[in-house]
Amino acid sequence: MNKWLKFIKKILNFRYTQPLFILISFVILSSATVFYFENETNDQFSDIVDAVWWSIITFSTTGYGDKVPTTLAGKIIAIITVLFGLGVVSFISGTIASIFVDRNFKLRSGIMTYQNLKDHIVICGWKDGIKDLIKEIVYVCEKIDSSKVVLISNLQPEEVLNLQSETDLESLKFIKGDYYSEDTLKRANVVKAKKVIVLADKLESGTPSEVDSKTVMTVLAIKSISKEIFVCAEILDQKYVPHLKHAMCDEIMHTRDYNKMMIANASATDGISHILYDLLSYDGSKSVLSTLDIPNRYIKKSFKDLKTSLETNKVILLGLLENTGTSNKMRVEAVKEAQKTADISDLVHNLKSVRKLEPNHSVLLPEDSYEIKKYSKAIVLMKRDF
Repeated sequence: MNKWLKFIKKILNFRYTQPLFILISFVILSSATVFYFENETNDQFSDIVDAVWWSIITFSTTGYGDKVPTTLAGKIIAIITVLFGLGVVSFISGTIASIFVDRNFKLRSGIMTYQNLKDHIVICGWKDGIKDLIKEIVYVCEKIDSSKVVLISNLQPEEVLNLQSETDLESLKFIKGDYYSEDTLKRANVVKAKKVIVLADKLESGTPSEVDSKTVMTVLAIKSISKEIFVCAEILDQKYVPHLKHAMCDEIMHTRDYNKMMIANASATDGISHILYDLLSYDGSKSVLSTLDIPNRYIKKSFKDLKTSLETNKVILLGLLENTGTSNKMRVEAVKEAQKTADISDLVHNLKSVRKLEPNHSVLLPEDSYEIKKYSKAIVLMKRDF
């Protein structure tokens, strides 16, 4: 019952409900009065259905001429109906035009709210080369196009329009505002997002410390909305990693360290940068580094059992990604498992081990006897299907 009351209240509060009621009321009144004056003297108005038909046709200024009032009162009602109809048609045309203009203005200005969007990617912040970054996201993510990407930034709308001028990004959604603000994040409907990516945005912050502080603030704001939102954050300084972990960030990208380690390894190993590029790139590469879901029947089985089943001429098993999913979900499930023992000392030990759990922890080339844990995925190198 409450649902129906809320639905009716929502309909009544809709800004176009009142004009619609006025329109319906006028048609009913016009039909009833013309029927009252014309019914006895005019065969064209033999029943109320004829009167309703005449009222609608006259009101819409179509005027087929198949039914014409003959009495003075009927003619006066006809004049009023035509004049009222002209006004309403003008009102409806103006309203429809204003809806499209208002929507277009909100889209261009970044003040739109996307409450019905779900399974989308939210990008918080701005960085050089973001056009290519968003294109790569759209290319790599299955079932994601630019209409499923929301960019939150304090950029001027003109700069975003330059992005949207690209063919692949014409449906990109933009929200202008502080991405570390809960109100702004809610406008992007982050609760229903597939993933939220927080960039190390240098647009408004000068030093790396300011950039990373804002990143931590953003993760805290997102997790305060819902702990089940998967958040991937880019960090510049390693000293902020503990703060991100405390904020329950699910995945941390050390972009500066990646560059440093790649250059260092390139000095010791030939072609390492080319190898890493081919592993991560989807552009023309014949193989790709990825993760696969592990069937439940292999949980608590050995790594060798999974390798024997999974490896083919198209797939090579490299390791396991443990504690996958959001940090909150992983810890809640781990606590449930830890509490299944009746021994107090075991319980304390299990709970301490939960605190040490690292979300999305990779185990590369484990021993064949290594036991596959719950909430693990397979890290694989696989051939691409072009």
